Amino acid sequence: MGWTLHVLLLGLLLPGLQAFKPLLGNSITHRKITEMAILRKTTEVCQALAITEGRDSPIPLVVFSLKQIGRRLSASKVQRACSHNNGSLESAVNFKASIITMYVSNAEVDVIYHQSDRHHFKGEDLTGSRALITDGMASIKANIRQENFISARFTLGMICHTLQDFYSNSNWIELENKHPNTNLIRPDESIGAA
Repeated sequence: MGWTLHVLLLGLLLPGLQAFKPLLGNSITHRKITEMAILRKTTEVCQALAITEGRDSPIPLVVFSLKQIGRRLSASKVQRACSHNNGSLESAVNFKASIITMYVSNAEVDVIYHQSDRHHFKGEDLTGSRALITDGMASIKANIRQENFISARFTLGMICHTLQDFYSNSNWIELENKHPNTNLIRPDESIGAA
């Protein structure tokens, strides 16, 4: 894997190289999609907790697109808003490090599993791709129960990549589906049904 990582890093640094960049670039990358999803979901959880505790919502979530989320949410804004005491520097650094762990593991799928159809929802291996997701979800839950949060974050980043590739490598959007295919994370449902 050593030489592959060096080639990837060289490719990211060469000016004028035209390719999808999983971590950097002007387009919405796996990194940005992952980071914005984490920020949005964290904000939703903070809002739900605030309502349960009888407090005002920390951040209004009236966001419709990734570009809007990126302008309104950042790791530091979300962390400060969701902390009862406005958050410490250590807490902010840990939250950002957690996000980085997830989007780096997401990008590693392109490096480590670049020829694996099931990691990228390609080659008609829908059941294999879905098994990666559902097995990954089970692993995340088990790691959380064991308080192995680093492993849970790493696995979450990887399965986010496979989920993201479902939408970019299938005709889900072209079939005018307006909502995510939640059956991808449910082991006992048909993939095509929504």
